Amino acid sequence: MPDYVLIKTGGVDVVEDFYKLLKDLFASPKWIQGTPQIIDHQYLDLKKMTFKQVQMIQSIVEFHAQKLAGAKCAFVIRGNSKTLAAELSRQNEQKSVSPIKFFSDLDAAKEWVLK
Repeated sequence: MPDYVLIKTGGVDVVEDFYKLLKDLFASPKWIQGTPQIIDHQYLDLKKMTFKQVQMIQSIVEFHAQKLAGAKCAFVIRGNSKTLAAELSRQNEQKSVSPIKFFSDLDAAKEWVLK
């Protein structure tokens, strides 16, 4: 089993593409349930992406919680978005559906996923 799966996104609106990506990932014969993931959104154009769209991506991960089998999922957003990362992490802790945490630094996300 790999240490984690790294998924990089970019552009303006990736909600539908992200859903398709996870669907394809889980359908892959190489997918192993329980593999942690890092979703690197550092290249998203957050100026045009709404808070609701980021929450929808989080909801997609929660929808697939059974296939994730309790694996950690770290979201990384641009370094200047620490406030957004902190707010999303706080909201997720209240839901507590799966171990999801938001980071503004890729190395910090890797450290958390590998603990």
